Amino acid sequence: MCEINWQLLLEYLKVLLSWPPIALLITFIFFARFRLAISNLLNRVTEGNFFGQGFKAAPPNQSLESGGVAEDLLIKASEAQSNTGAQQNIETPTPLPPELANDPQALVAIEWVKGNPIQTVIEYKRLLLNYNFERLFNIIYGTQILLLEYLSSRSGETVALTQLAQFHLMYLSKPKATSYELQDYVNFLVTYGVIAVAGVPNQQTYSLTPHGVQFLAYIKTNYPLGWFNRTF
Repeated sequence: MCEINWQLLLEYLKVLLSWPPIALLITFIFFARFRLAISNLLNRVTEGNFFGQGFKAAPPNQSLESGGVAEDLLIKASEAQSNTGAQQNIETPTPLPPELANDPQALVAIEWVKGNPIQTVIEYKRLLLNYNFERLFNIIYGTQILLLEYLSSRSGETVALTQLAQFHLMYLSKPKATSYELQDYVNFLVTYGVIAVAGVPNQQTYSLTPHGVQFLAYIKTNYPLGWFNRTF
C-alpha cells in the first residue's frame, strides 16, 4: 500500500494558497459576477489615463443596472418582442362564409387567387363584362340592335337624332308596341354605354362606343342565328 507523502502535499498547498493563484481566482470570480456592471462602466468612460489619474464616466443608465436581474429582463424583453413580431407575421385563417363553407374546392380556389392576382382580375372583368352583355341582350329591342348595327356601319362617324328616328318608327310599327318617345328610346342605349352622345340639346349627335362594338361582337358570337331576332 502506498503511503501519502505529507511533506510533498504541504508544499503543493503552499503554492496553491500563495497570493498569485488566490488573486487570479478572486479576479476571475469578480469579473464573472460583475461583468455587466464593468461593461457598462467601460461604455460610459469619457476620459482618464491608466496610471496616476482617475477616470471620468457618464452617469449610469438606470435601465442597465449591475447584476443578473437586469440582464435577464433585457433578454426576456428581447424574446417577447421577437415572439410578438413572429405572431404578427402569422396569418390567422378567416372563417369561410356560408356560400363557401361546404365547397371542398373553396380553399384551393382562394390560394389560386392569392397566387395569381393579375389573372384573377382579368377573369373577373371578363365575367362581369359578359354578365352585363347578357343582361342588356335580355332587355334590348331588336330595332335597337339594328340601330347599333347602323352606327357600326358608319365607321365611328356621329349621326344626328333625326337619322336614328327610322329605327324608332320601326319599333312603333310593331304590334303591341308601347308608347316610347324617340329620346327615351335612344337614351336607353346611352345609359348602358353602347352609344355616346355629344353636343348641346337639340343639336346632339350619337356614335357607337367601344363598349357597343364589344356588345355586338359578343351577341353575334354567342347567338349567331338569333342575335337580330328580338322583340320590337
